[in-house]
Amino acid sequence: MIRILFVDDEINVLQGMRRSMQDMKNEWIMEFATSGAAALDALAKMPADVIVSDMRMPGMDGWQLLTEVKKRHPQMVRLVLSGPTDPSCIMRSVGSAHQYLPKPCDGAALKATISQAYMLKQLHGSERLAKLLARLGALPGAPQVFSEMLTRLQLPVPSMSEAARIMSNDAALSANVVKLANSAYFGSRQPIVTAARAAACLGPDTLCALVLGLSTFKSGAPSSIQGFDLERLWHHSLETAIAARTVARCEKLSPAQADEAFVAGMLHDVGKVVFAARPAAATNDPVSSGTHATAQMEAHHAEVGACLLASWGFPNSIVEAVAFHHTPGQSTGGGLCLPKLVHIADRLVHQRRAEYSGPFERGLEADLLAKLKLTDRWPDWLAALDSFDFVESAA
Repeated sequence: MIRILFVDDEINVLQGMRRSMQDMKNEWIMEFATSGAAALDALAKMPADVIVSDMRMPGMDGWQLLTEVKKRHPQMVRLVLSGPTDPSCIMRSVGSAHQYLPKPCDGAALKATISQAYMLKQLHGSERLAKLLARLGALPGAPQVFSEMLTRLQLPVPSMSEAARIMSNDAALSANVVKLANSAYFGSRQPIVTAARAAACLGPDTLCALVLGLSTFKSGAPSSIQGFDLERLWHHSLETAIAARTVARCEKLSPAQADEAFVAGMLHDVGKVVFAARPAAATNDPVSSGTHATAQMEAHHAEVGACLLASWGFPNSIVEAVAFHHTPGQSTGGGLCLPKLVHIADRLVHQRRAEYSGPFERGLEADLLAKLKLTDRWPDWLAALDSFDFVESAA
């Protein structure tokens, strides 16, 4: 059975959770704590598989608690309960929480989230992936400027001005972000000339996604794979991010879901960087040899990218979208969930670039749009994307 610890400083909330989760008593062992300190004491006596914590608590808040849990119990699934007035910034959860849950939380949503977390754990722990990663070598760390910006955004009172100041220390990075903020897609009504203004207009999730993308895909590092072009990958990643957010808005998903789609679209091919950045090795290594390198990258970049983002502490929703952006039917979500959204966006971008010919369904997972009852929406999404100058926007 799965052991779950719920943490909230309001006893009435905990009692409500206990009642609403009664139908799970045969599958879960549930414990309850009214403070961060009490939660840590309970975990010291008996570790749990999952911790579900409120964000706003006196003394030790949810972020501080989950950060400490990560240090003491790194294998534990860490979930955040987010009320309507709580900040929903994706980047705040990087490194601390695997997933947000709406408050109040119901058993079905929690069960789905736990299933997702365990499925991703199995993927990352597979023997096949372990062997592949061993041949690829150590996964790279997150870019320093991105990590430094995150520390400012994850303070109890997030500081966008400090994040912008850190970004502005890199003149080329700052100039590219300002240029993107002025592009037609982001739709600023007045010219943006400073990093601080760009940060304020873009918001934390978009800002950090752009910084991470620019730092990763425009590094100028040589590739060990013949014909691989990081600059081209950057253009495709940015366009996919824009397409994912555009489809989310067209389908009237929430602003938070649209922001999440942008982040996932930006990072969906990050696994290719791991393959491309690996120095050429012995010719008998199928990962690096000229004959097999591209095929290996195309076949395994999704799972390697998911593993990389998991190692950087990205929430499970982003990790899952990257892992299954070619095979969204294997994901745990229903409806137009994030993996399906990124899959659609990726195909839209390829069609706009005329990288394949024939009917639009080519490259899409079979019957995906029919199952989603969105078959007639493809022309509308393309029309919405045609209003943006992607070449100009790609910095």
